[in-house]
Amino acid sequence: MNIRPDQNRLVFSADTLKIDEAAEADRIVAGLRGQLRSLRKRGLVLGLSGGIDSSVSVALAVRAVGAKNVFCLFMPENDSDPESLRLGRLVAETFGVEAVVEDIGPTLDAMGCYQRRDAFIRELVPDYGPGWASKIVIANALEGDGYNISSLVVQDPEGKQTKLRMLPSVYLGIVAATNMKQRTRKQIEYYHADRLNFAVLGTPNRLEYDQGFFVKNGDGAADVKPIAHLYKSQVYALAGHLGIPEEIRRRP
Repeated sequence: MNIRPDQNRLVFSADTLKIDEAAEADRIVAGLRGQLRSLRKRGLVLGLSGGIDSSVSVALAVRAVGAKNVFCLFMPENDSDPESLRLGRLVAETFGVEAVVEDIGPTLDAMGCYQRRDAFIRELVPDYGPGWASKIVIANALEGDGYNISSLVVQDPEGKQTKLRMLPSVYLGIVAATNMKQRTRKQIEYYHADRLNFAVLGTPNRLEYDQGFFVKNGDGAADVKPIAHLYKSQVYALAGHLGIPEEIRRRP
């Protein structure tokens, strides 16, 4: 934040978010080591999605405790993009960490995650079923859509997409069912953490915390959260310094 001498007030600019990547990485690594000593844990477990946040977290974890003391989990489910698993493996190979696949699809299916979600979607789209896809999107006020209201986008088996407004009950029902995915992943992480006497590392960044864009007792639950104070642009800046593969750094 800069101060204008003539007006004696704070002015925001892009420079406000710039960080010294090397110094910040060293500070985070030192903090992780101190937290682990306090927790009496010897390593770190985290879910690796192949995204920028989890990739940066892996790199920081390796710097803090060494690759042999970092255990990563790939946790795909029925709706997962296979590209995520490929990129996650690329990160694991880059930093030399052990990583295993835990397919949570059968668990979610047994708990009724997909069935519950689809039942709410069918309140708007009665034909919704196998072969269909869906996602919740937020309107972009900068593009003239007005308020940032969530909408449901569905795609039929022929590829036709339809955007729909949702009743609050439908929106909440879909979100409640979808949140089961993050909470199930966290259970798997803590199983392995307990097994190894490791701590669970959380990957949300500051923007996600500021906006509440994380799942309580899901991705928001962890023993240590090394990038929770960093905005997304700062995470990307750190990624370049830490040697995150360029393919991942180029992704939006």
